[in-house]
Amino acid sequence: MARRLLSARRGGKVVALALALASCRHHDKAAAPASSTSAATIAAGNHFAVEARALHFAVETRRATEVWHAKPGLRECAKVLHETGDAELCSTAASGLTAIEELPSDAPTERIVATLADGSLALARLSQRARYQSLVEVGQRRVTGDAGAPLVASASAASGASEPPRPHLPHSPFGAHEEHPVMELGDGPAAQLVGVVLRLERDSLRNLGAYLEYAPLPDRRAAFDAVKQLRAKRPQWQPLDHLIHEAMLLESDPDLKRELSDLFASGLPRGSHVGQPAVSK
Repeated sequence: MARRLLSARRGGKVVALALALASCRHHDKAAAPASSTSAATIAAGNHFAVEARALHFAVETRRATEVWHAKPGLRECAKVLHETGDAELCSTAASGLTAIEELPSDAPTERIVATLADGSLALARLSQRARYQSLVEVGQRRVTGDAGAPLVASASAASGASEPPRPHLPHSPFGAHEEHPVMELGDGPAAQLVGVVLRLERDSLRNLGAYLEYAPLPDRRAAFDAVKQLRAKRPQWQPLDHLIHEAMLLESDPDLKRELSDLFASGLPRGSHVGQPAVSK
């Protein structure tokens, strides 16, 4: 009787062990599809990211085409800027714009990004020169106005006539020249040229940025090479810094992301200034 009970107990343990092993195997088989589902989810996410990038690229390139066909011209550039070297700056920028506008839609990416980079650099140099000339115009206007004011006051005193009361002007944070409002910065020909050139510079860099941020990886690589050359030619250029930073945040390829990060970090310290190039006066 005892032997039968012992045998039954041993048999029960064996059955329990078999059931436990079967349960583990069943659990393992049930867990396998979860791993497969996770891989499928990752693949779907990557596919979505690729599609989203391609959609952004199509939107940006279509926008660029519309912009370049409706771009403002630089016909007045040589009339506004007429010192040594200015004619070359105007001509180079105008040629760069024409080259961008005439790019064939099926041109190789290397040619497209090189053309966009050259045009952007030419426009940046021109905008720097135009901003300088705009400041000169404002300074000349203020000096001329201030030089005439004491003479009028002296003449009034000599004739014994009382000077009419001046209209009250609100306090200006820019100092004593309250009669020259800030809006005068946009009145001169050079200031108007600045607005046009800055718009063109922004659009050309945005067009280049579409290739750096949203194009397929080989094209992003080509755009990175062009941007790297731009950084070497013009180390301090805030719009370019912004472009590199945005591309770094969006990049999914680890190698290119690291190179973008290194390029962004290699810029000059914020707040430092580069003197005006001799070619831009």
